[in-house]
Amino acid sequence: MNPISVTVTGRLGDDPRTFTTRDGTDGVELRLALDLPARGSGEGITRWVKVTAFGLLASRTAESVRKGDRVTVVADDLVAEAWAASGSGEPRARVALRAREIAASMAFDSLRTGFAARRAARLAAANGEANDLPAGEQ
Repeated sequence: MNPISVTVTGRLGDDPRTFTTRDGTDGVELRLALDLPARGSGEGITRWVKVTAFGLLASRTAESVRKGDRVTVVADDLVAEAWAASGSGEPRARVALRAREIAASMAFDSLRTGFAARRAARLAAANGEANDLPAGEQ
């Protein structure tokens, strides 16, 4: 069992940024704004977290979410990143998470996953009926 398990919920600050790794694996990077409640009489603050995902999770996430969408991320790896700002040389840092699961928040929006339609198409394919599934899913 992995000793690290982090779950965060926030809004996307930008549209997903897609990339491909050197070995050809699809990847996606998300900038997630986490709104933390106020402590005492102060104001709440926003923390920014970088989230990366790879493979099928990356491609499905890139197709499904956009800037402003509220998502929940379950991560099994946490990394602190530090660097110097390119213009000023000021130190910068952030927390980065590697996602195991990414889900849209149903409290703020609706979502149609397409699972039921894909399942029906797979059953049709299994019965020799016409369907529009890619060859790899039949």
